[in-house]
Amino acid sequence: MKLEVLNVDDDKMVLFIHEKMMNHAGFSSHPKSFLNGYETLDYISEYKNEDTKFLIFLDVNMPNLDGWQFMDELKTHGLTKYCYVLVVTSSIDLSDKEKSDTYPVVIDFVEKPINVEKLKDLKQLKELQPFFEN
Repeated sequence: MKLEVLNVDDDKMVLFIHEKMMNHAGFSSHPKSFLNGYETLDYISEYKNEDTKFLIFLDVNMPNLDGWQFMDELKTHGLTKYCYVLVVTSSIDLSDKEKSDTYPVVIDFVEKPINVEKLKDLKQLKELQPFFEN
């Protein structure tokens, strides 16, 4: 089983920083970035298979299709079994954290910007540990 890392954010600078952090932390050497949820859904639909899990770093505050709607679409299209979602937000609103807990596909809630230490911590999540064992 392989892990494919996807970044979804409407801010190009955030995507750039997250990619650099992931490379630097040894988290992912080739993360893919998307500026909206629709492109991400299309990508997952096209490339899903039983040997791949998509780890999605998902911004919740985006135009057109926000993070919550994106996760609803994952479920509607039967794609949740291929995915783990990390909700990524600059929001300090506790209700966002509470709402993320209502989505079974969500494995953690992460504040922006992502840094090397946080990525190292994420490797310890039970869902992700198998992908980072040496």
